[in-house]
Amino acid sequence: MSTNTKPTIVSVEDEEGIYELLRLTIEPLPVDFHHAFNGFDAIALIDKVKPDLLILDIGLPDMNGWDVLKTIIAKEIKPGKILVLTAYNAPTHRLIAHLQEVDLYINKPFMPLELRKTVSELLELPESL
Repeated sequence: MSTNTKPTIVSVEDEEGIYELLRLTIEPLPVDFHHAFNGFDAIALIDKVKPDLLILDIGLPDMNGWDVLKTIIAKEIKPGKILVLTAYNAPTHRLIAHLQEVDLYINKPFMPLELRKTVSELLELPESL
């Protein structure tokens, strides 16, 4: 976990509406929530805040999420947990996720309360939330 008492999450999502839903879903949790709208900003943010959890979209405007993941692994700044949240549901993407040691792969659209519960479980947050 990061040096803060609260776990840190970085979300990478380029669609404003989905970001807003993510924000509303995650903010009630006892976490520090950060966001980037593209891959290059995400890499810089991940390097800066050293998140405990990365919520990563694959379809980004400047690079795909797999390239973000490759870069942060190469830079040795890979977060402890990675959750891919994407519209891509092809088996090849799930295989890539498995090979990249992604903790969880969730397809959009997602159920906000289920995602909140999943994030809580990944970060081992108290169950009373």
